[in-house]
Amino acid sequence: MFNFTTTVEEIDRENEALITAAGILESLGNYPGLSTDEFYDKLLTSELPEDLHESITLAAIAIEMMMTADKDFEFDTTVH
Repeated sequence: MFNFTTTVEEIDRENEALITAAGILESLGNYPGLSTDEFYDKLLTSELPEDLHESITLAAIAIEMMMTADKDFEFDTTVH
């Protein structure tokens, strides 16, 4: 796996949340439009620390928003 680190701790935390959220989203399917209940169920049953759940959820929302924002740009498949 790649190691994406910078010299800015906040950016590193945000990147880690995005990578974790992408992994959860991808495990649930590779298409936009996942329900929040499906995501929360997977997150709550994960072994991730509860104090990270908010940042991971916000990262997942950002990813899903980016995937569905531009309807003119079509993909056959998407990658989280």
